[in-house]
Amino acid sequence: MAQSVAYAEESTTATKSTEDATNQSSRERDRILLKRNPIASEYQTMGPPGDFYGATSDAEGVDFRSQFSLPTGPKEASSIRVEGNLNYQDIAEDVVPGGSLDLAKSFGPLSLQFQVQQNASKRIVDLYQARWLAVSEPALSDKDTMLLGFPRYSRDTFDTTSLDMRWRADYTLQDNVRLTYEGMSTNYDDTSTRDRLEFQNGVGSVSDAVLGSDGSTISEASIASSQLRRYFHQTQTARDINRHRLDLSIDGENGSTEVGMYYSHWVNRVLWQPWNFIDKNVSSSYNIDNRYLPESIAGNIDLYDVSNSVFANYRPSLTTTTDTDYAFIVDWDRKLTLADKVVWVGAGVDWRNKKRNNVNETLVYNATSDSFNLQDVIGNNGAISIMNGDYLLPTALDYAQSQAYFQANQSSQFALDLEQSFLQSIQNLYTSEETVGSAYVNAYQQLNNWFWRMGLRVERTKTNTRGAVSGPPEMDITSEGEAITSLTLNGETVAETFDSFDAAFVEGENSYQHVLPSLELRYKVNADLKLKMAYFEQLMRPQYYDTVRYRRINQPTREISEGSPDLEATSIRNVYAGLEYQYADEGQLVAGVYYNEVSNFFYDSVTTEALDGIVYDVTRVENGKDGYIRGLQAFWSYGFDFPVVASADVQLSYVYSDSEANLGDRTIVMPERAKHRLALNLLLADEKWQYASQFSWQSKAVDDVGQSAAQDTIREAVLVWNQSFTWHFDQQWSTRLALNNVLNTPDRSYQGEESRVVNNLYSGTTARLSVIFNY
Repeated sequence: MAQSVAYAEESTTATKSTEDATNQSSRERDRILLKRNPIASEYQTMGPPGDFYGATSDAEGVDFRSQFSLPTGPKEASSIRVEGNLNYQDIAEDVVPGGSLDLAKSFGPLSLQFQVQQNASKRIVDLYQARWLAVSEPALSDKDTMLLGFPRYSRDTFDTTSLDMRWRADYTLQDNVRLTYEGMSTNYDDTSTRDRLEFQNGVGSVSDAVLGSDGSTISEASIASSQLRRYFHQTQTARDINRHRLDLSIDGENGSTEVGMYYSHWVNRVLWQPWNFIDKNVSSSYNIDNRYLPESIAGNIDLYDVSNSVFANYRPSLTTTTDTDYAFIVDWDRKLTLADKVVWVGAGVDWRNKKRNNVNETLVYNATSDSFNLQDVIGNNGAISIMNGDYLLPTALDYAQSQAYFQANQSSQFALDLEQSFLQSIQNLYTSEETVGSAYVNAYQQLNNWFWRMGLRVERTKTNTRGAVSGPPEMDITSEGEAITSLTLNGETVAETFDSFDAAFVEGENSYQHVLPSLELRYKVNADLKLKMAYFEQLMRPQYYDTVRYRRINQPTREISEGSPDLEATSIRNVYAGLEYQYADEGQLVAGVYYNEVSNFFYDSVTTEALDGIVYDVTRVENGKDGYIRGLQAFWSYGFDFPVVASADVQLSYVYSDSEANLGDRTIVMPERAKHRLALNLLLADEKWQYASQFSWQSKAVDDVGQSAAQDTIREAVLVWNQSFTWHFDQQWSTRLALNNVLNTPDRSYQGEESRVVNNLYSGTTARLSVIFNY
């Protein structure tokens, strides 16, 4: 079965090569600036359970060394690996080239490694979204009912490239002393567009409403005096990431010492160019017979005649987010002999600091009396079929023509609104800094049948934030911080002399300490059976900007986002008990029960607020009170022998979670935690070929928490199936075909009741055909 292991390693490499930033799901694209949630189901490791975060680990599992993936350079190494590939998505139907180069070479005590990978893709994503509004319809119900307020039908396109480089140098100063420098660089660029039609039922008058069978949803209705919003944007993103670490390690039979330093600079620039056109006085109707793609009909206008869609506003925005990280670590351990028994004792300190700076300039251009309509800027575009041919989207804006039109008619047909430009620009100005210092002690011992490890980690976290707050003059905003008296817009200094609001930069700070114990026990019953118990504590600190005091109002989308200055860190106390059973030569079963006690957990809150008679969705991150997650984890792997293949390996992982989260006024399941998660990996290999199949499924989970259970957003079950096939022509040449998201199962969610769908997204299936040369 040795050959099976070699092929498995190749399978892992092949899988990693397809997990690049150009191929991310829409959900992950939106989370690029976020920390991961360690209790969310989608981030649970689908391998043998019982992972143990001891005292040597940061409480969040954060370690800058995990950012780097190249192993220690072997002595007398000399290798070359070249790959060329073609990338294809079934909706976009475009073929895009990419490739990679891996080099390794040693020169006596010096080992060098270098990797470069060019990833690229062109993709199309189709999306239906909706906002449901609570409205009073006494003729239907004595309680609030939910109206399909803003159904949206969209197509997104992505043209993405990413150049990723990694390098490492290991220099052996003495037999047991090594100096390591490792670095990585990413240059990511994409251009994305959105073509969206939105029925603004929420601004009209409702009639002929029909109450659905659930007793709370208006399943169909007629809307008078409403609007259509035709929204288009082009977004250009440029991301540059540079990370470096320098490490000195001394390894010996009786102990080791490591001193490491880390520096990272991360810049994300986004030029967002959104256009809005409005059709007024629209009479429309809808029904949700197909809840995943409700039918919306405009009764008194031709939906596909864009000559009556009048320009509303253009709001180009340039945002630059800069993260700068520093870290320092010292690890030390020694072998001691106590009462003729060997005990390993370790200690360490680490310090890390991250600063985020967000700057923005948004220019708001409104219409003038010399109006124009969408017909003037569509070029040769026409209606397009989306959602697997189930919806015909009207003609879209031509971005090249619209920019030319803006340049030619800026003075006559585009009125720069300095007040809104000022207000929307400052809403995206903030700084956030987080500094964590920690120290730990750790000890472990291997006895005949017993192994124990115990430790204690002390961490101190300090945060400083600065964000912009605005409000009407009677709120006396300027007394809360430093008044914002001017801002540079479009190359000119604009003084804050507006009557409708005052603005100020408001600072905030927080600091807290945590003492985090850990304990692990293992008992070897016999050569095949081992028992394990572990207890450890973790933290989940707030996102870098969630604690900033800010308030952003997006008028066209009727959305408000706010900071939560009083957020506390989430603490998680983990208990695990299980067994590991090794049977035959290639069989393993690992299973156990776990209990996670969670305090001050985070959740995305969505509430509503009326501004000037218009209802806005208000989103913020809040702390829940407490809760728990408990359940079962299991992992099974086995290597089969079949006459038709040299090896067949299967791995099956399962996590069952029973959870509860106390919000203070009601109890729900833990946000982002599914009850069931299952993963199945199959690897078939022969002398010339290898087939790998990766299947994962997780059941529904709460994504966003509303004001009531009727407004909670539930993410439906997630199903993913990836496959790859590799053919080896000889020891040097091979080819591989990888298929991702083969089933193209849509990402769907609903609000409170299954009939109220708020998201239905199709990401498409992607394929990568590679030719590989190894020397």
